[in-house]
Amino acid sequence: MSQASFEQSRDAVNAFSLARLREALNPATGLFDRQLRDRKWDATLGTEDMTSTAICLIGLHRWGDSAAPWLDPARTREALLQVSRRRMYAGGAGLVLWANAVWNGIAFPDALHAMGLAGTDARVFPRSLTTMEVAWLVSGLLHEVRRSQDAGARALLDASLEELTRRFRPGAGLVDHCSSAAPPRDRIRLWVPNFADQVYSLQAFSFAARENIYAGSRERAEAIASRIIALQGDSGQWWWHYDTRSGGVAQPYPVYSVHQHGMAPMALRALAASGGTVHEEAIRRSRGWLTANEMGAELIDTASGTIWRDIEYTEGRLGSLMRQARSVFGVPSGRAADGSPALHVNYETRPYEWAWCLYAAAIESGKANSAHVV
Repeated sequence: MSQASFEQSRDAVNAFSLARLREALNPATGLFDRQLRDRKWDATLGTEDMTSTAICLIGLHRWGDSAAPWLDPARTREALLQVSRRRMYAGGAGLVLWANAVWNGIAFPDALHAMGLAGTDARVFPRSLTTMEVAWLVSGLLHEVRRSQDAGARALLDASLEELTRRFRPGAGLVDHCSSAAPPRDRIRLWVPNFADQVYSLQAFSFAARENIYAGSRERAEAIASRIIALQGDSGQWWWHYDTRSGGVAQPYPVYSVHQHGMAPMALRALAASGGTVHEEAIRRSRGWLTANEMGAELIDTASGTIWRDIEYTEGRLGSLMRQARSVFGVPSGRAADGSPALHVNYETRPYEWAWCLYAAAIESGKANSAHVV
């Protein structure tokens, strides 16, 4: 039996997102470092403990800071700063600053010091980051400037917006994956950005337009939105890799559920809130994919209380590397119907996915929250 659409399931989705976030919070660490993997609870991997914890704090605050009485925000903020210093993942700094700002945490210079980023050169720092990370930094700093009007935060914000703008390619309507100053591992695919690069940049430019900061921000947000919508799949898919040389799709899969239900809707809502175009049909199609997709899979699993992570290729490591290499050399991969590898559902959910789901829902509900730009 087919499950209800996302819109019909919204109350249930909100409820289980909150419930799963409570389970994702590790009482031993104070971090959101537990996830579903192969349908079972397990530890997050890599820097996910840092980035997911920051996004969970952002999403829960936007949903309503009294909605999670089980959360000790001061303890989790402190744990987040500690893990940030331990991970030494500078790219996640924007998310940490964003979470710290909306929860009215420590002062901006103290937050930089706590993360091991004191003395950061505002003109140099953003250049080494991927575009997704620069967009996170812009969004985090916009919330910090909104909170404190800190001069150092404003200087870094201005430099980060300039850097993000340099990566926008008007002819393609897309942003590159990184700058020419990035490490070689990123620079090799400079012109093959992913959807996260696009959607977080769209959101950051929309936030800047909303705050009347940096001329042309709304126009760049409009251009990115128009391009990714033009490339949206027949079932509402947001494809994973683009090519800024051609303005087309480089690699279609995986298609991630969080892009469909959380990230694209929240970014497009931010554009509308900034006075830009309202893209209701694109959002409707985006979420429609969760229950009407190329596999006929029900990704909203109310019995398990989650939305499963993605639909992806069934292939080995070698096949994946070959596809990635083809995209770098401008050879697009076909889709499953055109002879590509078979597809399967990835039965995984990471904490930030539930958090962005709630964040988008809070915006759409009309809940006011003055700590947030949107």
